[in-house]
Amino acid sequence: MIKTKAFIVFCLLLLALACRSNKEERVLKGEEYFPVKIGDIRYYTVDTILFNAFIPSIDTIRREIREEVVEQIAYDDGDTAYRVELSTYNTSKSEWVPFQSFERKVIDNYAIEKMNNIQEVKLLFPIAEYKTKGSSYVWNTNMFNGKEPVIVKYSSVFKSYNNGINGYNNCVSIKLNKPQSGIVNNIKEEVYAKNIGLVYRFTDSTDYLMDTAHLSGVRIFIRLK
Repeated sequence: MIKTKAFIVFCLLLLALACRSNKEERVLKGEEYFPVKIGDIRYYTVDTILFNAFIPSIDTIRREIREEVVEQIAYDDGDTAYRVELSTYNTSKSEWVPFQSFERKVIDNYAIEKMNNIQEVKLLFPIAEYKTKGSSYVWNTNMFNGKEPVIVKYSSVFKSYNNGINGYNNCVSIKLNKPQSGIVNNIKEEVYAKNIGLVYRFTDSTDYLMDTAHLSGVRIFIRLK
């Protein structure tokens, strides 16, 4: 009887491991969520909401941003990155005018963006359903820049998502592992769609510390058009 129970438990463990392995293999590499190809162009709507507790006032600024992968960069150590250019539309010139650029690359198990000479880990590969469970599968977005740790995790994977403009399939969402909300807010969320890349980003750094009756700080919404 004991041997029979032990055999059943062994079979169940094998089945669980097989299911877990299948989920890992679903997105073995993960680069599908962080595609980088020269000539790729994306258009984003950026809404910045400014809360001023002194006046008090709430101002909303909307602008359209064009993101274009413009060139490949090969470094002496064999590392390869892509330069991405951000532009806003100048109506008087009837053209998109660059205002900032950054680098994007996939190396080992990391999807990395480098802006203002600071590297940030956006995605950790491979991506799998079990990584949304518990607190074991987290990473520090600042692991390569020496800044204060920012710990994030996958909150959902392979799900549909609507960013308020369009709907997307096979998306992965990343959130702060321990977000703050209340008197002081520290909330961040990013959503990436398969074979597209970033479709949504939200940050909330508002607080009530300056005036307990009014918010102070900034909320930013970035949505792929």
